[in-house]
Amino acid sequence: MSPEFQMLKDSWYACKQRQEKLKYSLKKNQSCFPLNISSLLLITNEQEESIDAFILRYSQCVTMIQEQIFKGIAYLEQEDISDKSNRDKALLMEKLGAIRSAEDFGTAALLRNKFAHYYPEVTQSRIDRLNLLPVEASFVLDAFGEIEKYLLRKKFV
Repeated sequence: MSPEFQMLKDSWYACKQRQEKLKYSLKKNQSCFPLNISSLLLITNEQEESIDAFILRYSQCVTMIQEQIFKGIAYLEQEDISDKSNRDKALLMEKLGAIRSAEDFGTAALLRNKFAHYYPEVTQSRIDRLNLLPVEASFVLDAFGEIEKYLLRKKFV
């Protein structure tokens, strides 16, 4: 097995493990959502830590898919992505059939970016972002499932 195949396989396996943690966080935090200003003010420290872990796991999954899985697929498909934006990479993955929608994946990445500039303020915009988390986490889990089927079909893993 070439180093590139092995790197993609290792990235896929690591992302699969992270996806399991994301599933756990999604299930564990389901009862907290949807949030509103009143409910956000009432969450316990334990719930806040759990939501923080959920955000971290979500962000890690999106990043791993974008930076490692997409890169590995592009390399094995002999596509040069060295000068491509993340949006262009997602469009390529859609074209190759690894994901269903580059636009939807872009939405997931945008939410990840918003969480990178996360401040624990109690504002409507923060609540709106947090309320998108379960929806977008479900999308990322589904997208990873599509990618996994693609990788297996292409015999990349």
